[in-house]
Amino acid sequence: MVTAEPLCVLEDVKKQYGKKGVVLGPASFEVREGEILGLRGVNGAGKSTLLKIIAGILKPDSGTCRLWPKCRGAIGYVPQETALYESLTGLANLEFWGEAYGLPRQAVKKRSRWLLEQTELAEKGGTVVSAYSGGMRRRLHLASALMVTPKLLLLDEPTVGADPHSVDLILGLLGHLKKLGSAIVWVTHQEGELERISDRILTVDGGRVIGEEIQG
Repeated sequence: MVTAEPLCVLEDVKKQYGKKGVVLGPASFEVREGEILGLRGVNGAGKSTLLKIIAGILKPDSGTCRLWPKCRGAIGYVPQETALYESLTGLANLEFWGEAYGLPRQAVKKRSRWLLEQTELAEKGGTVVSAYSGGMRRRLHLASALMVTPKLLLLDEPTVGADPHSVDLILGLLGHLKKLGSAIVWVTHQEGELERISDRILTVDGGRVIGEEIQG
């Protein structure tokens, strides 16, 4: 059982979008250090909204989302739509994000090449992203969020459209981050993936957390 301290605590968080009404909440749960927390639910259940609130992209209409100080400046968010520059090489994409995070130039070069190796893209580092397969894009997309090791990593469908080998690499990287003490909150609709690596799985329905499963 996970006994580490919480990094993020949501208390009665609620979000409403105009005429659509309440799309989330009230939702209450915590995310603990060194755990992988999966979110299960049909499309429109409120999972992506939850991730965006934790990431600080959206503000809740009511309730609170509290982040422990060690999380601030160390949150990685990987949306479902890939945020990659198609005309740049894989290496150039990683270097761009490393510089955006404010890493020293030498650290950017070293980290970029290490991540290309970990995602088995080293031989494709000099190839423009427009020539990448779907699985290669997914691997590079995750790598771009790991230029600085996140304390809290939020993932929305990180394996969608990826081939089985790419899925294995991505899930393997998430397991490695867990060992480093990172907390991961993720959404996937791919059958069996949540059970494969998650420590806990929350079921979200109609914007509410209606169930929790402890894995292992």
